[in-house]
Amino acid sequence: MRSLKKAKSTFPLILLLSVGGVCALVQLAKWVKETFYDPAKGSYSMATDLKSAPEIEQIVGRSVYTSNNFVAAQVAKKVLAAQIESGGTTFTIYRFNLPQTCGKLGCLHVVVDERDKYTNSVQLIDLPDKSFPFTKLAKAGCFSVRQPSNGAIDNYEICKPS
Repeated sequence: MRSLKKAKSTFPLILLLSVGGVCALVQLAKWVKETFYDPAKGSYSMATDLKSAPEIEQIVGRSVYTSNNFVAAQVAKKVLAAQIESGGTTFTIYRFNLPQTCGKLGCLHVVVDERDKYTNSVQLIDLPDKSFPFTKLAKAGCFSVRQPSNGAIDNYEICKPS
């Protein structure tokens, strides 16, 4: 009987410590995400996760040479996209990883400045470690792209014209 009474008195303490521990872990996870997660590092997902199908079809129609049997809506479903914040601007990056838009010099990427919809097309080779090639810059209207060159990885600053 005595051990049952002791168990009853320690149960609220154990429960309190468990709940407190879970709350502390949640706060730690939030802090780690805020401290170490950099949205400018980016990652690609399906473009339809970021933008509407008509917006993507418009980018496809403006950016890719089309033949008579080419259907922008079909291609739009296969386009990847990512966003980075750079120089006070949000850039949406569309990656066209299709046989018609990739070659020895890499795959077509179309970068859209979300403020004024200015587009910039670049052909990029995948990095050896398959990491995201775009990085942010403090300079307004600019971003940086990492590309392999002669066994090294070079950074190229790309800015929209003034």
